[in-house]
Amino acid sequence: MQQWTCGPAVLPHLTDEEIKHNLSFGHQNLGVLQVVTAHLTSDASWLGRDAAEVKAKLVEVLINYRSSGLPANAPEKSPVFQAMCDHAALPMPQEGFKGTKKRLTDLQLEYLMDEMRGFPEIGEEVEDLQKKCHVTICGSGVHGISVALRCQRQGIPYTILERDTDLSGTWHQNIYPGVRCDTPSITYSFSSDPNPNWKYYFAYGPEVKEYLKNLCDRYGITQNVVTEATVESATFDENSSMWQVKYHKDREVKFIDSNVFVAAVGQLSNPFIPKIPGQELFEGQACHTARFIRDLDFTGKNVVVMGTGASAMGICPEIQKVAKHLTIFQGTPQWYVEIPNHKVEISPEEQCCMRFVPFYERWYRFQTLRQILASYVDVLTSGSEANTMLEEELTKYIKRKVNFRPDLVEKMVPKYPPICTRMLVDNNWCTMMLEENVTLINSRAKEIGKNEVFGPNGEAVPADVIIYATGFQSTRFCTASLKVFGKGGVELSEDWGLEPTAYLGLTRPNFPNFFMTYGPNTNVSSGGSIIWCAEIAGRYIGECVASMLRKGYKELAVKHEVHDEYNHYLTQELKWTAWDDQRCVSWYKSGKFGKVTNNLPMGLEEFWARTRVNLEDFNKK
Repeated sequence: MQQWTCGPAVLPHLTDEEIKHNLSFGHQNLGVLQVVTAHLTSDASWLGRDAAEVKAKLVEVLINYRSSGLPANAPEKSPVFQAMCDHAALPMPQEGFKGTKKRLTDLQLEYLMDEMRGFPEIGEEVEDLQKKCHVTICGSGVHGISVALRCQRQGIPYTILERDTDLSGTWHQNIYPGVRCDTPSITYSFSSDPNPNWKYYFAYGPEVKEYLKNLCDRYGITQNVVTEATVESATFDENSSMWQVKYHKDREVKFIDSNVFVAAVGQLSNPFIPKIPGQELFEGQACHTARFIRDLDFTGKNVVVMGTGASAMGICPEIQKVAKHLTIFQGTPQWYVEIPNHKVEISPEEQCCMRFVPFYERWYRFQTLRQILASYVDVLTSGSEANTMLEEELTKYIKRKVNFRPDLVEKMVPKYPPICTRMLVDNNWCTMMLEENVTLINSRAKEIGKNEVFGPNGEAVPADVIIYATGFQSTRFCTASLKVFGKGGVELSEDWGLEPTAYLGLTRPNFPNFFMTYGPNTNVSSGGSIIWCAEIAGRYIGECVASMLRKGYKELAVKHEVHDEYNHYLTQELKWTAWDDQRCVSWYKSGKFGKVTNNLPMGLEEFWARTRVNLEDFNKK
């Protein structure tokens, strides 16, 4: 926000004509324009004016700010701040939000304002001690980048080891047709570094990768990334209090010693391909969506897709357009939600508003987050009124979209509550099922032959190509990629067993100076953005490292009792969530009856509050 509060709020090079054009043409969010106008004028009456009045007034206000060179007030300093916060509760129909009558709690408002400020660093600067420390980060996805950003800002030396040929994690790995983010673009960027140049309200994969790479270039992170470096293990040396990281690069085994080791490999980076009899006999082309064969052509072919999750939602409509026939094997039916602007381009004029109109992007993001905070806990509560109403609405939606065809209704309407699996944005999935070249089989494949796949009753489905949209080894977390050895040589996967746990999903006892990102019970659902998880984790880890330097600690290891108390709390909280429903299988847990190991059973604001570093949580050396 400092660009508007510490300097000219409106850049001097903008002409009157440019200001008028950007507010007169294209689509802009009226609710956001209203709150921006109220903010810049300190007049709450603009929150209820129509579009023409608001745009005319905002043009006048922006020209005045441009001419005067004055900064704008920070949102919380406005005399109409509370009215603006209340205004953010109004419906956002194009974004799929119905609005809320709930008032923000004090904690929710604190969280939103911290996010609005870009989650700034906490505590005093580290000064000249940085050179005594080195951090190794495994993985260059959004979480690895978030940790690197914190190190970069505080001058702490670090190295990112990335096994792939380029950074950006999942956005480099996933290149299948139709790959896109199903989180709104407005929230899929770092709060400290928003992207005013998004082309779509839900960005396609290449655009997300471009944003992340540009961010890394701008901050100098790229030069600290070692690509094609596959980490095999990280071992803690109790004598030196250092981590020795073993990795493979250029067909050589190499080592790097660090004070702190961060496993930022993600939950969705190691593909899971089910073992099906006859797979080795198949003579066509086959791949997982996350390891898509570049230039694979589906034109005129019989294509079999296994799975109906988010990746299938992206790729299947693209396959259907050109394939001779598309057959989908469905293990678990999914819930789909319609969002009107899902495939809509952002107009050049609104991009200019994001870039040049003070606080437009900030209030748009605030409004989106405000809606999610209001419904997050209610909608994921099993048996709640909100969850029940959502189930009724989505059931009607699916039935209507498939023209009430009995066979499709039976196959596609889940027999478990919404949120139990990951909620999907309908990418023309329902209407695709009505096409003549699409068959949905409500079961997993039984066997594979040379050029066919066999269904549950032995029926043969012709197959030239098989696509596995079958998810990832999500419940193994970082141990799916590498071995981590802590004090006494204990190995992480053995230490946490079949139901992984960690304190705040970030660290474990007996593993000093070790952090993981996107670890156990950190995944947000119900519309949340993984970027928030990454930013909160990055700040927590950065503050832990900075605290070690300020205090002269060689080791920080979370206490057993702190870890155990936190995870006892999570276990109790998970019981009321729809995720724990035994009628569904999801990547959030192992099978129908296993513990939910992946998801966060609390509001975003509560997790944010818990991740303020408390050194009393740690044993120190």
